[in-house]
Parts: sequence; structure tokens; C-alpha cells
Amino acid sequence: LGANRIGDAGAAALAGALGAPGSAISLLSLHDNCIGDAGAQSLAAALAGSTMLRQLDLWGNPTSDLGKQAIADSARCEVFLELDQAAEPLRSPELPVDARMRCILFDWLVDVVRGMAHQDFPSSDRLLFRAFRCVDAYLASRPVSKNQLQLTGAACVCAAAALERISSARLEELAAVLAFWTDGACGEAEVRSMAASVRQVLGFRIYQPTAHTFLERYRRRLQVTDQKFWLASYLLESSALDASFLKFPPQGLAAAAVALSLSNLP
Repeated sequence: LGANRIGDAGAAALAGALGAPGSAISLLSLHDNCIGDAGAQSLAAALAGSTMLRQLDLWGNPTSDLGKQAIADSARCEVFLELDQAAEPLRSPELPVDARMRCILFDWLVDVVRGMAHQDFPSSDRLLFRAFRCVDAYLASRPVSKNQLQLTGAACVCAAAALERISSARLEELAAVLAFWTDGACGEAEVRSMAASVRQVLGFRIYQPTAHTFLERYRRRLQVTDQKFWLASYLLESSALDASFLKFPPQGLAAAAVALSLSNLP
């Protein structure tokens, strides 16, 4: 239903359908639909109730921060409130962080997120790509010195994990685990403080779909086999380490990864 100009009235009608008994809607894409605060409030009220919805797209709508906050507070599912289509690659020699350092950081983040599975914390490609997205958005918004780069990465994992709706106590434990992964470069309190800074700087940009979000959707739509999906995931993860791919939108990267996997595996 994206880009159909349904407006606030249409959003209210869809909110009624979401709250109806027996509703089986699992994915609702309402991006670029002229939905304002009134429509957002209607959707927020429906999301607060029992719903089968797993993902809701709302980027590209003229919704104020008040409407976005209502959605974020009420939703029990993943919500995507904004979408940065692409970013400029890290080319400037004046930037504190260059493409090589970014690659080293992302490679470390892969190890960290994969290792979290052994300590009973959320560990998934969804979390990893959210962390990647947070790092790139934060680096584009604030200059980060070389000696703060690892702390920034750890904080972005913590900020991304908060979207998994784990308890505040578990987030504190996670901050301690992430500090441990830095080998003493930063402490638990520093990770928590920087994570709060990341959330403040990014605001609602933290609620963005990633390339992996779109990959999962293409998998369901095209009925991609596990083997082809794993290859596409590998291609996406590899491209995430290369800053030159920042110029491509996430849905385009996911589509390219799927196309390559379909053409290279029987």
C-alpha cells in the first residue's frame, strides 16, 4: 500500500482492520502515504492492542515527532519511521574515520554480535545490520575520533538491541558484556552513556529498515531457498564492510544480493 496517498482517513480505516478480531495482517507498508499525526494516532491506538502485525512501514509521511513517538511507544512489532536511501562514501581525508577504519570496526562488530549468542543475548543478522545502520548514521551526524570508534560501535550495538524490547536490566548487562569485548578500552558506564548519545543524536532515524530487512522480505516473496538466502546474506554482510556501497539504498543492495544468489546457485 506504499505511495497510495491514503492519508489520515485511510490510516484510520486500516487501524480499524488491524484491531479487528481475527486480523492476520503481518506486514503493512504505508510509506509515502500523506499520513499525518491524526493517522499516526489512529495506528498507535490499534498497535497498542492485540495484533498479528510484525512490521510496519511509515517512512516518507508528514508525521511530526509527536506522532512518531506515539507509534514507537505503542507498537509491539518492528516499526520503520524513517529511511535514509543512501549516504556518501567516506572519501574525505579530513574525516577522523576513514573507510579502512570503518571496515575494521564492522568486522569487529560481526565478531561481537555473533559472540553474544554464547552469553544469552540477542544475536542475529537483524541486530547486526541495525548496528551497522546506527554506526553509519552516527558517523554521518557527529565527528568521532579514532580512539572513540570502538566505543561508538559498542554503543550502537546497545542502542540497536534496545529495539529488541529487552528489559533495562538486561540492557545494563549487555553494556557490561560489550565493554568486556573492548578489552578494557572503555567501561560499562561509558557504553551506556554513549548509547544514550546515539539514541539522542539519531532520534527516529534509529527506526530504519536495513538491507537485511528487505532481504527477509524478498526471501518470503520469492520463496528463496535456505542455501540461496545464506549466500545472499553473506554477500550483504561483505558489502556492509565496504564503505563504497554506502551510495546504494538498502533495498537495492538486498535486491542485488538476491539476484546474484539466484543466478549463481541452481
